[in-house]
Parts: sequence; C-alpha cells; structure tokens
Amino acid sequence: MNKKFGPLYVRDQIPAKTYAGMDKPAQIFSVWNILAVNEKMSEATAYTIVKTLFEHKPDLVATHKEADTLSLDYQTNAHSPLPFHPGAIKYFTEKGAKFK
Repeated sequence: MNKKFGPLYVRDQIPAKTYAGMDKPAQIFSVWNILAVNEKMSEATAYTIVKTLFEHKPDLVATHKEADTLSLDYQTNAHSPLPFHPGAIKYFTEKGAKFK
C-alpha cells in the first residue's frame, strides 16, 4: 500500500481487551492523518496553525481522544506522501525534527 499511495500506512495494533471478547491484541495497519493546505498559504500562517495544534494538544484531546496520537515523533518527510509546508518545517525543526 505504501508503494502505491505513499508512506501513509504503518503497522499498529489494537490492544487486548479494547473491545468485549478481545483477548489478544489485533495487528492492523493505521493510516496517518494529514492536514493539507494550499502551497500559497503564508509561512507565518502555516507555522501558527501547526504550533497551535501541538501546543494546545490537551484541548484537542478533550474534544476527541484520537488527538492523543498527535506526536512530534512522526513529523518528517519520511512519513508523508506530500511535501511539508515551509511554515510547518520551521516549527518542527525548532522542535528537533530532521528534514532531508
């Protein structure tokens, strides 16, 4: 799937006992979420959006538990089929992400 669609898919698992009758973890593939913007968006706007998402993560998690998976660990070109916006790269680089 990654060869055909880009590096969106990763091996993952649903922990045991997540659902009734589930005694063992289930091996699955997860799909990355991507926030896509127009390439003409200003660097400052893209930077502010990314910074807001990461620095207000607890507010997002309070709205939807899935936001708990938001992590700086995967913010590199190797984990996206699309190029990162320069404003996003600026924020992630400040936080230690390595871009090629």
